[in-house]
Amino acid sequence: MKILFSGDALHKGFSLTASVVPSSAMKQILQGVKLEVADNCAELTATDLEVLVKYRIPAKACEGEGGIVLPASRANNIFREWAGNEEISVTVEAGHCTLQSKGGSFKILGDDCLQFPNITKTDVTSFVEIDGEILGKMVEKVAYAVSSIKALSIYSGISVKIFGDTIIMVGSDMNRLAVVKRKVRNPENVSMSGIVGVKCLAFLQRFVSECKGTLMVGMGESQIHFIGEKGEVISQLIEGKYPNYDEVIPKNNDKKIEVNRDELLSIVRMASFVTNDEYRVVEFSLTKNKLSIFSSAANVGEAALEIAAQYDGPDYTNTFNPDYILDFLKASDCETITIELGEIDDAALFKTGHEEINVMMPVEWK
Repeated sequence: MKILFSGDALHKGFSLTASVVPSSAMKQILQGVKLEVADNCAELTATDLEVLVKYRIPAKACEGEGGIVLPASRANNIFREWAGNEEISVTVEAGHCTLQSKGGSFKILGDDCLQFPNITKTDVTSFVEIDGEILGKMVEKVAYAVSSIKALSIYSGISVKIFGDTIIMVGSDMNRLAVVKRKVRNPENVSMSGIVGVKCLAFLQRFVSECKGTLMVGMGESQIHFIGEKGEVISQLIEGKYPNYDEVIPKNNDKKIEVNRDELLSIVRMASFVTNDEYRVVEFSLTKNKLSIFSSAANVGEAALEIAAQYDGPDYTNTFNPDYILDFLKASDCETITIELGEIDDAALFKTGHEEINVMMPVEWK
């Protein structure tokens, strides 16, 4: 089997697929990327047994059919160096692969593609449609709130729920919660939900940057399946039932403030400079048309900053973790941020005009 690629197409496709490959694995073959050619079409496949990706790459010419599993790291390094070359030829024969391009060649041992795990069969029966770029941005707006502690199982993933023409993503680590809603095309009016691992959705952000256009999304009892023009992604769902996020969102916060996103981002970031790793807290103070932020730390100093705000309520003071606020603001692309506050022990609600909200608990000032 011999196949000819452009250097750029092969590098981009292989690099994308190889990003799923685990750095270590019980089976050596899992540290490879399967290259298969059939019906004049080249397809790359990789999996860590949790996430599987298949990605089709354009070929300039094909001779024969077959496949091989290439060592992901080594082959990726070669293709990166040759990315600017007009052509790269890949020849597979008798368990090894010869890579040739301008200025040289490599002969690399590979594994039998028939031994590569195949988990493409899914329990997904229905799909909805959404623009891939929109889905990728949704992930960005909630992934920061997900717990990094695997012991918290369901909180180490993102809740995805689809009903009618709406898709909702929710991320939480029990100290904060992020929610984003968008529209989908749902001609069969199906409903589906599940908890998706962050690794899958983080990879999906890369996938949609290369596989542009409409993405089909479906969920079954144990898997989620994404299908695009150039490939597909399948992932196991996290077992468990995600709590009802709507019950966490405060409904009676009576103090409403509107501020400029960039200005708030700036003063919260500056106030965070005068905190320490052991105690990350800043004080919010509201007075008429003004938001003041204060921070202090022993053996460091203190900061007092303020910005203009649309606010006409009673004076109010509370304290928050600056990192939580910064995470939300960095993910937001809205010029104006609305903050709704309640009593001193109530959760605060940070909102934008695009059906994006973040709920965070206040932090006790020591």
